[in-house]
Amino acid sequence: MPIQIGLLQRAVSDAPSVAHDASAKLWIPELKAYNGARDAKEVQIFLVDIEQYFLAANTEDEAKKVSTATMYLMGDA
Repeated sequence: MPIQIGLLQRAVSDAPSVAHDASAKLWIPELKAYNGARDAKEVQIFLVDIEQYFLAANTEDEAKKVSTATMYLMGDA
């Protein structure tokens, strides 16, 4: 019995550790709100930023994307 325990302990200590999910440690910066400026460049920047946010946050659900995006619309937007 002691031999089996020793073998099990050695097998467990030699086993590769479980890799941690890299996205769990990823820091995603807060988005800047879009205030409704009628400037094509500002709109484009907002759309690119929010798309990058969804990619980094691994957001695939369209309803969740819409509800999240609306939180960043301010003023006349």
